[in-house]
Amino acid sequence: MSFEHRPSPARVTEAAAAKLPRWMLLALLVAYVVPGLFGRDPWSLEDAAAFGVMWTMAQGGTAEWLLPGIAGLPLPEEGPLPFWVGALLIRLFGGLVGAVDAARLASVLWFTLTTWSVWYATYRLARRAEAQPVALAFGGEASPRDYGRMLADISVLLMLATFGIVVRLHETVAETALIALVGMLLLALTVALEEEWKGSLAAGLVLAAMALTRGWLPAGLLAIAAAAFLAGQGSRRGPRIAAMLAIAIGGFALWPLAAFRLVPGAAEYMNLLAQWNLSQVRGPSLESLAWLVRNAGWYTWPLWPFALWTLYSWRSFLRRPHVLLPSLAAAAGLLGVLLSSSPSDRDLIVVVPALVLMAAFGASTLRRTAENTIDWFSIALFVLVLVGAWGYFIAWNAGTPPKMAASVARIVPGLTPAVDPVAAIISLAATAAWVALAIWRVRVRPPMLWRGPALAAAGLTAIWVMVATLFANAIEYNRGLKPTATVLGDQVRRLAGPDACVQAYQLPAGVRAMLAFHGAIRFSASRDDSDACPIVIQRDNQRTHLDDAPPIGDWQLAYEATRRARYDEVFRIWVRRP
Repeated sequence: MSFEHRPSPARVTEAAAAKLPRWMLLALLVAYVVPGLFGRDPWSLEDAAAFGVMWTMAQGGTAEWLLPGIAGLPLPEEGPLPFWVGALLIRLFGGLVGAVDAARLASVLWFTLTTWSVWYATYRLARRAEAQPVALAFGGEASPRDYGRMLADISVLLMLATFGIVVRLHETVAETALIALVGMLLLALTVALEEEWKGSLAAGLVLAAMALTRGWLPAGLLAIAAAAFLAGQGSRRGPRIAAMLAIAIGGFALWPLAAFRLVPGAAEYMNLLAQWNLSQVRGPSLESLAWLVRNAGWYTWPLWPFALWTLYSWRSFLRRPHVLLPSLAAAAGLLGVLLSSSPSDRDLIVVVPALVLMAAFGASTLRRTAENTIDWFSIALFVLVLVGAWGYFIAWNAGTPPKMAASVARIVPGLTPAVDPVAAIISLAATAAWVALAIWRVRVRPPMLWRGPALAAAGLTAIWVMVATLFANAIEYNRGLKPTATVLGDQVRRLAGPDACVQAYQLPAGVRAMLAFHGAIRFSASRDDSDACPIVIQRDNQRTHLDDAPPIGDWQLAYEATRRARYDEVFRIWVRRP
């Protein structure tokens, strides 16, 4: 028979809640976000398209700022907020660091807001009385302040260890802003537990910002989750929920109202935007469920095992705010994936901040054997990946083993291997730091609960540092569009003179952005008379036959080029026959 009353499944001692050195956390954050952020072109078409919107805004006037587009092509998708931020940074710093690097300063801003909001949301929830660990019979349990700080540190470390978001957080896409806004929504709702009106009104502002970032679907589902949470907390619940929703709708409405007033033809753009938002919702389907099952596991690793353990270990206390709030937000994010007409990681990223909060509270209830198993799995996984990455890099430069060298050379045909001493030193330092941390974990066996998440966060950070430094030239060679854009721009000017009007044919938005930026190509706007343009640029992807046909009209092929390292991608310049 047991006479112990356990209001909490967490048992945390003072030693287990020992403070994570601030220098270590700061070093991890810097090492995570800085490498791969600057000094390169966009590596994905989505990143290139997002930059194109920012650059077009920075070069344009009121119409470009209120009706986002890329070099004359309207883009009635998502929302303008992250592009406003990027365009403003281009105007402020583009002359100093270049437009691409200036736009990526927005990623630093959103990353800072993400880590700040996740840390403080966890800290405020963990310091509440209902989240405290059980009092030990002879004392020695962690104080509320130490316990809250420890779980907040763990939440940030687990976010840094999440596999699926590392590339997105180094791009200028809207999802970089969206994950920050989800974290800020969680923080606002935790504030509402103590300062009811302040937190509720702040949640409304964040929901408006979400709708201005990624459209109606994620904002609407998270608004329902926020309303459900507020409905069970505090006083004057109905008026606070109504005020939150009114601010969210009104804040979003300011954008189309300003566009209607200041830009002719805004009604057509907003109609297309509404159609795009409606097209994003299809309803739950077997395809979306299958996509979620295939991708959620690796994308949210290592969050989901901890999150599931939180639901199990706190199963008797599911209505407590530190369990209920992230559960509602995670459910809204997962439902968004199931409702999406074309589910992708752009939808799944909404789930990450909520899972981070849930996972942090699961870490405080794990048994020692489970903690050790997870730590050893992390060590084995990252040792294999780091050894493999170094092996391929050495093989590529040394030519042996030949099969490994050939694997890399096949991706970057024509690129001569070279070792950048600075990149090699940075990668060696990151690898050595993780090895030192792993040895410390094995030899010392520290009692701090943050040791496992720190090991995973440092491991993924070391891998990213290697990718963004040692393999940066290879990725740039394979993915960058600058050489192609420069050549095409020169050919356009040779054929039709400077400032020639160019029609885009079968050009993705990201390619259009890079050709306009690097090639100084002036594409015709959608409202222009296409017959006035003497040049057409076509992109033909050899992996599909949908873009093989030449442009409609009387055109003559004047130039053809393949993209370096991408022989399946052909660009053609057509000239109108006299």
